[in-house]
Amino acid sequence: MASPEALVSALADPARLQFFARICADGDGLPADAATAKLAKRLVDAGLVTVTGGRYRAAPEVFREALAKAPADPLDGLFRHGRLVTIPHSGKRRQLLLGHLAERFEPGRLYTEQDVREKLSMVHDDHATLRRYLVDEGLLQRSNDGGAYGRPSEARAAG
Repeated sequence: MASPEALVSALADPARLQFFARICADGDGLPADAATAKLAKRLVDAGLVTVTGGRYRAAPEVFREALAKAPADPLDGLFRHGRLVTIPHSGKRRQLLLGHLAERFEPGRLYTEQDVREKLSMVHDDHATLRRYLVDEGLLQRSNDGGAYGRPSEARAAG
């Protein structure tokens, strides 16, 4: 179930909003094609649109579901099918998310950049942004020589 914030975020881009409106206005749905795939991806990930029979169709019930019950875990609304669909720009939810992602890295272990990429790619396609946010917040630290990552005390010892 998507959070209200995730739905609003998916519709925040004017081109995506207009595309969603076109899907809603067409009772039979719009044809799914390569030209519209990029616009549709975020809408599909948020649950606003489904793809059936080669056509994009609106899923208005997602709004009702999002408002019906607040998620017990504040992070629930950020994930869909185990994948991160929205990254909060700031605030407590962002801190909780980054803390959750940092838990993927075992204390006392050093990771190569490739290791970090693989772990974060399992959650979100933009692994570089997630890695940068983790480093910026001090939850993951890069060694001085740039060859290793780890929890802050582990990374410092390597560099």
